[in-house]
Parts: sequence; structure tokens; C-alpha cells
Amino acid sequence: MLNANNANVGSSSRQINKLEEYSKLVVSRKKCRLCLGLSNPSCSQLAKYDSNHIGPWSQWQGNIDSDILLVGQDWGDISYYTKWEGMDQPSGNPTNENLQQLLYSIGIKIGKPQERQEQVLFFTNLILCLKQGGLQSQIRKEWLINCSRHFFYPLVEIIDPKIIIALGRNVFESILELYGSPNNKHERFSDIVEHGPVKLNKSLFLFPVYHCGARGVNINRPITIQREDWSKITKWL
Repeated sequence: MLNANNANVGSSSRQINKLEEYSKLVVSRKKCRLCLGLSNPSCSQLAKYDSNHIGPWSQWQGNIDSDILLVGQDWGDISYYTKWEGMDQPSGNPTNENLQQLLYSIGIKIGKPQERQEQVLFFTNLILCLKQGGLQSQIRKEWLINCSRHFFYPLVEIIDPKIIIALGRNVFESILELYGSPNNKHERFSDIVEHGPVKLNKSLFLFPVYHCGARGVNINRPITIQREDWSKITKWL
């Protein structure tokens, strides 16, 4: 289901098994209809744009052997999905362009979403299906819970990364809840980010960072300070 152009995989039995488990998880995602108010990319009117990845964002960077798993909240809405035929727009999306800058600042260079490029990371969203009402429309807590339990947790088990980078507070707190880690909801997110990673288990660390979309850099955390936040990750690479 996944080929060498989509993920850097070798011939070892472990890597073959990862491919098989990932393919099974993708099939499960395609069949899932748990969340009311969301549309699965595999449903009839959208299926022609669906991929053999866990979600649309993984088409950009989908290396299942990556040490780094980068996680966003949700990918977008139905209108954006159909306009760009199941992929991110080639350029001009503030989140993606800022993300490229931030990754480059820690020594990781990736191409634009639709360019042919080496797959060095794995990108995913916690919410894998599509909402309606625009990219900024509200999400529901149960969507985060359902997708985290049924798809994100097994995805982490398959990839076995060293670090998870969580874009934004919702993503960070959802992952903490998933792993049963303590969470001080009254602490300022800026302090959480500055305190650095949280150890989820003996070999996995969770890095909270601000979302790097237009609102994130213009209102919540300027891109210059976000670069400083990301610089902490280099010590763990």
C-alpha cells in the first residue's frame, strides 16, 4: 500500500512489518465512521482524492521510520480538501510555509507539499477526517478523543519515534491525556513550552510548541520566538 517513494523503508523484517501494520491502520481509518459531524476522506463523494496514508498531511512527509513525529490538530475542511484534490495547496499556506522555516532552523530541510522530495519526517493530525465551515471552524472534544485512541496511539506504536512535536495546546493536552500524563490546565502555554519536553514513556518525549499558522505567529507567538522554542529540539536530535 505504501511504496519507497512515500516512505524510506528497507528490506528488514521489522520494516516490512511496519509497512503491513501501517497499511492495516490506514484500512481501519478508511472504514471509520465514529465521529458525527466529520466526513471520512474515503466516503463516496471524496474517495477519488483519498490516499493510502493515515491522513492527507502524511502525503507531504510520511516516513514511517522517522525519529520525529509532528502532529497537528486537524488538517482542514471539505472545501479545502476538494479544491486541492486531497493534498495541501502547493504554496501560500502560512502554516506550511512557517513550518518549513522552523524545521530548517533546526537543520531539517523539506520541500513544499506537492514537490517530489525525500521523506525524512512523519506528519499527521489527531483528527483525520474532514470538518465543514472553513479551516478555522470549531472542533469537538470527542473527535480528538476518538482519533487519538483509535489511530494516533497505534500510529505511534508503529513508527516508534524518539520525539513527538505537538503543534498547539489542544494537541499537546490531548496527547498527555492519551498517555495518562499529568496536565496542569491552568499553566500558561508559554511556560509549558519553555519548560521543554514531557517524558511520555522511557524512550518517548513530547515537545509542546505553538501553532505556526497565521494566527499563531501574528497573535500568540511571533515566528522569531517560535524559532527559539524549536531550537531546544536540536539537543534531542
